[in-house]
Amino acid sequence: MWVSTHLMAMCFDSGASPQVHFGELPTVEGPEKVPCGWGFGWYPEGERAASVVKDPICRGDSGLVRMLQDWSHFRSTIFLSFALGAADRRSQQDTHPFQLRHAGRDWLLSHNGKLRNFQVKLALHTYEPVGSTDSEHILCWLGDRLREAGASRLSDLGWPRLHQLFQQINELGTANLVFTDGLDLVFYHDKNSHHQVLWTRRLPTERPAHLRAGLIRLDLDDAVEHQRTAVLFSTLPPSEEDWLKMEPGQMLVARRGALIWNSLPDQQHQPVQLRPSQTAQPARTRTVRVLHETTYTYETPVERSSHLFRLTPVCDRYQEVLEHSLHLSVDGSRRQYEDVFGNFTTSLEVEIPFREMKVVSQSLVRIHSMPLESPNQRTSIPLVWMPWQRQMMSPYLLPIELPENQLLALSDFAMAAVERCDFQLVDTLLDLNQQIKRDFEYAPQSTTLATTPFELLCNRKGVCQDFANLLICLARLLAIPARYRVGYIRTGADYSNQVQSEASHAWVECYLPWMGWVGFDPTNGTIADLDHVRVACGRSYTDATPTSGTLYRGGTGEKLTVRVKTEVVGE
Repeated sequence: MWVSTHLMAMCFDSGASPQVHFGELPTVEGPEKVPCGWGFGWYPEGERAASVVKDPICRGDSGLVRMLQDWSHFRSTIFLSFALGAADRRSQQDTHPFQLRHAGRDWLLSHNGKLRNFQVKLALHTYEPVGSTDSEHILCWLGDRLREAGASRLSDLGWPRLHQLFQQINELGTANLVFTDGLDLVFYHDKNSHHQVLWTRRLPTERPAHLRAGLIRLDLDDAVEHQRTAVLFSTLPPSEEDWLKMEPGQMLVARRGALIWNSLPDQQHQPVQLRPSQTAQPARTRTVRVLHETTYTYETPVERSSHLFRLTPVCDRYQEVLEHSLHLSVDGSRRQYEDVFGNFTTSLEVEIPFREMKVVSQSLVRIHSMPLESPNQRTSIPLVWMPWQRQMMSPYLLPIELPENQLLALSDFAMAAVERCDFQLVDTLLDLNQQIKRDFEYAPQSTTLATTPFELLCNRKGVCQDFANLLICLARLLAIPARYRVGYIRTGADYSNQVQSEASHAWVECYLPWMGWVGFDPTNGTIADLDHVRVACGRSYTDATPTSGTLYRGGTGEKLTVRVKTEVVGE
């Protein structure tokens, strides 16, 4: 009886270095006792060449096993296959994973199953296997298909086409397949459920940090400490975690810690959509009435104070202010002006005592849709700014001052999206916008005004203000100008975070060279469109806060209440 191959593969959002520990390895009973074999493949970060370590006759405590357990210097975004089990010939050339050089990069494949008549049905032309296994034959046959298609990477072939090729292989027997070019990780589950294949998307905040599957134990402490997200696959059930089962014949594609393609689109866990259909909507308009009522009350009278109000909606080609009024219950010296960020601002100097101040802003706004158009030539990251452009945009290009190691962690998070989206500017912004919505929990009172983007990255909990600050920081680290936008979101909109509809809302605007400022709402994972009423903007919340002030004398025991109501009055 031969020990079957155990496949395990990992796809991290940024370079990680999991510690590998093997349990007691069994021996195979046959004409003679033959030890188990194993193989381990990865791509040193930033390289096209793969590193593969194999031991076809492992007796449980070999030098290679100790090397994997003690060596924490290899760092990669993709690892496979932790393949356990001896091949028929039990030699180096017949042990998983198998390696093929094509189009200037290494391709790795591991296979769990057994094929019949594969030499005849899957004829080879260009590539020839070194060993005699059906698994390496599959890799060479796939290499021929890639060469015929002129594909230099897996995505060039197309995921539906690759799925068809795997199905063709599966017709010859049993086949669980893991295949990678160092950029994308593909896992295919046998159509007849040969063994089970489980998968999960593991966020950095999830525990435990140690993962055991079969004879393999992974220490993911390093990945957690550096805020790594991973998509994991295994043919043996992991302990202490609930994973999802792949369906027979299903193929999943992971890139940089996220699913980007699923052969079963009706599944609950959908892959990331790099370009949502909402970006191609025709021009539309909507008229919205907004009531914003703010009330300050004090236990002792305020004797002297000054106040700023940024409550007048923006008026430009995408938003018209049809009506606006601002009522203040306290008299004083009032002035109106445009601040340095273009916000219509009202200042109030009060020198008479008061215990209550009520601020009522009423607006009628017509909003025009802003389709997210692309230029004739798609713009890639990094953006190139002329010196005078950079000088004008400098306030929106400087990330928040944080320790260097924290900015590096945030940069890694941003660059994972860049890699996932092939360095395309709009796709990267959409990806980050959706990822914050998907992976971060909306939790009121979990943060303060002092919460930094790095703290949010670690805790994964916050409110709209925190999500906006995080996306602004990520965009600026990628040299994309970004600013903080305050406004309102329509109450009747179908958003999961409905509480934001009852107060002022915050989102992000990024400057795209061919369009200008475009709004991204990471709280809801959407583009700011007809449901968003724009009011004030700035470098951060401080520049755009709707109401602020200074109390010079008196005014202890302040209490603040805010009420916002939005109503659609015309389409």
